[in-house]
Amino acid sequence: MHPRLLGSFVVVLLVAMTASGLRSGAAAQDTAPQGHPLIGTWLADTNPDASDNALDTVSFTADGTFTNVEAGGFVSLGAWEATGERTANLTIVAYELDEEGNNVGSTTLRVSIEVGADSNSFAADVTIEFIQADGTSNGEAGPAIVTGERLGVEGPGTPAMTLDEYFGQFEGQEGRNAEATPVP
Repeated sequence: MHPRLLGSFVVVLLVAMTASGLRSGAAAQDTAPQGHPLIGTWLADTNPDASDNALDTVSFTADGTFTNVEAGGFVSLGAWEATGERTANLTIVAYELDEEGNNVGSTTLRVSIEVGADSNSFAADVTIEFIQADGTSNGEAGPAIVTGERLGVEGPGTPAMTLDEYFGQFEGQEGRNAEATPVP
């Protein structure tokens, strides 16, 4: 299973598809209720068996939109719909290009999600399907397991050092600098 695509979560989670094609955005909106416990931002573990893998940051909006951002910066989009009070389905479709920029096909992740009774955790089963550019497929593979914890809101704490001191400790380390740190 391609790790970048599985990380694209659950995507790891669904523009619901029908035999005749994609459903309308209005249909997705009708099935993503405002009060569903999945709405919000989550830290998703796309490989719960590995203790050292980076988490993905995923977001489910009330209009049925899904966004996944992996630690390496790969972004994927999808659509989700509620299937019950604490359950939902998600579909993520990502197209692949070869080195010359030619379409080599698409990967579809289909996800079944259940939010925990605490509304701060979820577990998901994921299947993945690669569809060649000519439309052929070997079928779905899986399931893979994804877990998630709701991202909580925290106010700033008491600083233990200045920003200059903080970033000074990373001198010479590629990718760790003030420009790489998001500031609202």
